[in-house]
Amino acid sequence: MREFGELLRTHRIGAGLTQQQLADFAMVSVRAIRDLECGRTRSPRAETVRLLSDGLRLDEESRADLQQAGGRAGRSAVAPPAPAGPAGLIVGREVEAAALAASLTEGPGGGQRLVTVTGVSGVGKTRLALEVAGDLHFRHGWSVLWHPSQTVPSIDDDQDTVLVIDRRPDPRLLEAHPRLRVVVTALAPLGLPGEQVFPLSPLADDDAVRLLLTHVHRVRPAFKPEPANQAALMGLVHELDGLPSALEFAAGWFMVYSPQHLLERLRSNPLDPTSAHLRDSLRRSLSTLDDDGRALLVRMAEGEDPGHSPYVGELCVRGLVRRAGPRYEVLSLVRAAVLEPVSGPHFAGGVALTWPV
Repeated sequence: MREFGELLRTHRIGAGLTQQQLADFAMVSVRAIRDLECGRTRSPRAETVRLLSDGLRLDEESRADLQQAGGRAGRSAVAPPAPAGPAGLIVGREVEAAALAASLTEGPGGGQRLVTVTGVSGVGKTRLALEVAGDLHFRHGWSVLWHPSQTVPSIDDDQDTVLVIDRRPDPRLLEAHPRLRVVVTALAPLGLPGEQVFPLSPLADDDAVRLLLTHVHRVRPAFKPEPANQAALMGLVHELDGLPSALEFAAGWFMVYSPQHLLERLRSNPLDPTSAHLRDSLRRSLSTLDDDGRALLVRMAEGEDPGHSPYVGELCVRGLVRRAGPRYEVLSLVRAAVLEPVSGPHFAGGVALTWPV
C-alpha cells in the first residue's frame, strides 16, 4: 500500500494544484498538507482525509484508496459537513461575494435556487463559491455540501442547504428538496430552467496587485512595492489579466526574477510563466462555444473588431472577452492560448481546433 503522503502528493499534482490552492479548497492549513506529504504526519484524522478528498474532487475509488492509506478504511455514508471555518474574504471579491450571497438568500421564495458562476479558467469561481457557502453557514446556519463526486449527496430537508458543484446537477434534486440551493461553477451557462447566470470577471487592477503581493510575500517575505517597481507590478497584472490563478503562479517567479525582468518575459510570451494546467484550461474554454462563437473569438484575437455580432455576449459571459471603454478586447492569456500552435487540426494561422481534455 502506498504511503498516505505520497498518494496525497500524486493526487494534488495530478489535479494541477499547489499546496496553497489545495489548502484553500479543502479548508485545511498549508502546514498540515506539507506535514502529510513529507511524512511528518502519518495518521491524519478522518475529517482531514474527507476534506482533502473533497478539495481534490476525488472519485469514490480514489477517495477510498486515500482513506485506506490514512488508516481510515471504509466510506462514510454521512453527508460532508460545512467548511471548517471562515478564512476571511478573498482579496478583491467583497462585492461579488455579497452579491452572490444575496442572490441565494434574498428575493421571492427566499432567493435563487440555481446559480451558475461562469468565467474563464483561473478567475476564481470555485474559491468564490466556497467562500460564500462558508459565510452562509457561519452567518445563517445553513448546511453546506461541497460535493465533487458523481454520487447523489445526502441532504437534510429540515434546514436550508447550499450545494457547491462543478458539473451539471440533476434537476430532480431541486424538485425533491425545497430548501436546497445549488451553486454551479462552470465555463458556460448550463441552460437549465430557473438558472441565474453569475459571470465572474477578472480582478480590478488595484485588487490584482494586492493579490499578487500576497502570493509574492510567501516566497519573498521581504519584498516591498516601491516607486521603482510600481509600474512593473501594474504591467504584470495587466499582462496576466488579473486572473487569480495566473497571479499566484507568476508570484513564484519572484524568487528568481525582478518584477521588471518578469514583465519582459511575459511580454515576449504571455503563457511562459504560467502553468501548463492553466494553459490547457484556457484552451478548453473554447469547447463551450459553437463554431460561430469560436470563429469570432479567433478573429478578435487576431485584432478584428466584432462590430455588433450577437456572439459577443456569449464570449463575455464565458469571461473570454471584456469591455475596454467603447470596445471589446480578448484577454491577453486567452489570446495567447488561442493563437499558440498546438498539435491537431487548425484554422488558418495556426489556431488549434482541438483542445486538451
